[in-house]
Amino acid sequence: MRLANADLIPYTLHLDPPARIGGEEVSERQGVLLKIEAESGEIGWGDCAPLPGVSRETLEEATATLRALADSLAEHSLDPRLFIDPTGPVARALDAASPAPSVRYALDLALFSLGADVHGRSLAQALHPDPAVALPMCGLLQGDREHVLADARRMAAASYRAVKVKVGRGDLDDEIQLVRDVRKALGAGPELRLDANRAWTVEEATAFAEGIRGSGLTYIEEPLQDPTGLPALWMDTGLPIALDETLQVPEGQAFVRGWVAAAVIKPSLVGGIGRTLQLAALARSVGARPVISSAYESGIGLRGLVALAAATDAEPAGLDTARIMQNDVLSERLPLEGAFVDVPALLARPLTMAEGISA
Repeated sequence: MRLANADLIPYTLHLDPPARIGGEEVSERQGVLLKIEAESGEIGWGDCAPLPGVSRETLEEATATLRALADSLAEHSLDPRLFIDPTGPVARALDAASPAPSVRYALDLALFSLGADVHGRSLAQALHPDPAVALPMCGLLQGDREHVLADARRMAAASYRAVKVKVGRGDLDDEIQLVRDVRKALGAGPELRLDANRAWTVEEATAFAEGIRGSGLTYIEEPLQDPTGLPALWMDTGLPIALDETLQVPEGQAFVRGWVAAAVIKPSLVGGIGRTLQLAALARSVGARPVISSAYESGIGLRGLVALAAATDAEPAGLDTARIMQNDVLSERLPLEGAFVDVPALLARPLTMAEGISA
């Protein structure tokens, strides 16, 4: 089978409220969709969206690389069974090219989607023989104190299995009290996750750990400015720690050891589908939980994340960032609201592009 076409389609998404990314307020998310089409008519879609302030590659660099690699794939006759093999020759060829993480995610997603279509499978079934049917969602608590506590009560009543609060952005004592109040608002039900985005010194993180003791914390993502201090922080405080930014560099997997509570994996930042599956397996091997999370992708990228989360233990997925997207590349937004997502129904929805999104 040959690829008949490989098209790139730019897009802009509007975020309201703006997201705080890399220390900056971001109100727009730009990327390009990759559309590949087989001569027999099957189509695969990918999403390439470097995250400003986080990704090392710019959108311009990523687009140029994506164009070149997509064109090179179109030059060869390929067995579509190879598209859904994360260790097969197509994957190895892309490994050798070593594209930036956002580029690799776009290519992997498009190839896996097309391969799944050829085989009559869903994207989740192409990734795992028995993916989850109902995927739990992790609710994101954001806004001022009143909104955070109101949403915590709402999500607890709606049977969310997990919620997350961003910390490390204000006064330490105020945030300690907020975490305690959120726990009370949640009751004993949902997991409580925190994300500090490498905000603190060891002294600040230690004080925070002592202040929230007894709050039933499931984990906190990346509390330290210097991640090399994380094992000692865990030893000294017992704070359950999850890795996020640390996994986005090649040497990051060396940190995945028995002290890690969870690995928060963002496929467009770690390097695609195969890399995500590898990190999830590594996390499981040391007793850590693999959690698939979004980096503010479009509906095409989010669709891939749903499939990956369903294929990797179905931990409550960090996809609630979609709430702040005011538009999308799809004409009908993905149904990501609520405590659970119906994976087969979501992946079976026809991919109809929004007005202005066309190859």
